[in-house]
Amino acid sequence: MRSDDFTPKHPPSTDSLRIAECIQLVFVCLLVLASRLRPLNRTRRLRVALLAFVAIALIAAARFSAHWISPLASSILRDWLPAALMLVPYWQLGQFFTEPDPATEACLAQFDRIFFRWLGVQPARTRIGISLAMYLELAYVMDYPLIPLALLVLYTTGLRSRVNFFWLVVLSATYVCFALTLFIRASPPRILPGYKKFQIPPTPVRRLNRGILDHASIQAITCPSAHVASSLAAALVLLGVQPWVGLILLWVALSIGIGTIVGGYHYVADVLLAAAVALLIFAASLCMYQ
Repeated sequence: MRSDDFTPKHPPSTDSLRIAECIQLVFVCLLVLASRLRPLNRTRRLRVALLAFVAIALIAAARFSAHWISPLASSILRDWLPAALMLVPYWQLGQFFTEPDPATEACLAQFDRIFFRWLGVQPARTRIGISLAMYLELAYVMDYPLIPLALLVLYTTGLRSRVNFFWLVVLSATYVCFALTLFIRASPPRILPGYKKFQIPPTPVRRLNRGILDHASIQAITCPSAHVASSLAAALVLLGVQPWVGLILLWVALSIGIGTIVGGYHYVADVLLAAAVALLIFAASLCMYQ
């Protein structure tokens, strides 16, 4: 099978709502509904609604942007806007996190202990070398530009017709992780008291990651890991149309998964479940498009 045949060609529409726009509109609105069903205070509910309003307004503006910019520019804008809006539901999700659930954290930590024991690894006695630490921390931070870079690859290799399929897989995998997180309240293992962490040197990249998480994260994990799910989903799409680039992204996604565990950013179960979500969404999307 040729790589061109791996995913069907569906050029981005210029006159109707696109797959990415539908997914994002539905999800931000569902989170508004969920905020009404959860015992959240008025301020938190208002923040969820305001974030949804921002996303809806931007999607609507892009949808009708052809009235004041060229149709081509409007179409390109709509290709890229989902990347800018990906984190809106994440910040909405943060309003649902009021406190961690100790029982959930204990279960996740216990699974980690069983997993590392099965591997014959004792994290607390394992010192990570500075070079490996730098690499894994750099891999973790690479998740932020990876999605735009994957989209850029589609553009520069003449595969813009795959944009709809790309966003279907990436957004679906990411938002399934977000949806499941509504029912899993846990702090990251790096700040969990008593959690046996790997011995990691304080590299500049680790300080960068900690700074980003301290100032821009919701101070809770997404379970499954949206980091891992989104990067693996993007890699799987590219693997089908640009195999060499896809293999590189697959290696990066694998490195992100390992980096999240070693760095204490996610539990092992978060990463394994995220990989399963990405694979299932990719397979289901292929079946739907063919």
